[in-house]
Amino acid sequence: MEKKKPLELNNWGTWLIHKVVHPFTVFATPVFVLFLMIYLVFYAFRGGFYPGVRSFAGVLLPLIMVTFIFIFQKELLEKLGEIPTLFSFFASLIIGIVVMVVVRFFVYFSAVPIAELVLSGSFSILVFSYVSFRENKMLSYYYGMISGFLIYIIFWGFPVLR
Repeated sequence: MEKKKPLELNNWGTWLIHKVVHPFTVFATPVFVLFLMIYLVFYAFRGGFYPGVRSFAGVLLPLIMVTFIFIFQKELLEKLGEIPTLFSFFASLIIGIVVMVVVRFFVYFSAVPIAELVLSGSFSILVFSYVSFRENKMLSYYYGMISGFLIYIIFWGFPVLR
């Protein structure tokens, strides 16, 4: 008697989605944002100690604030989990596009580390949605944000950084 594979992995397309595309999305989305944050902080330090410290503080502030909320007011984050999946996908898609616009324009024209704040806020959304929600709810934020990044890159190209 031949042992059957689980129904969801019966064909190569389903296998490809579950074993390649889905893990790539869950891994690549926060790694991409993390890479941009590290790059901007590194680049700011090349411009001097004070710009570097401001950039690093811009990265830390949203992470510290969301960590505070996660530890002391977790119910606020859990309310984000109650947002309908389709709405959270489209909201994250728009956030992804806005993040890329901010990276493109505010890196050049702002002494305040706006790009770092926005990237860190986005990274915080991804990290804390992963630890706060059940998996299928979290995925709407990941898929939405990476879709926003990709839409931006398709239509306007990758933002040239400093």
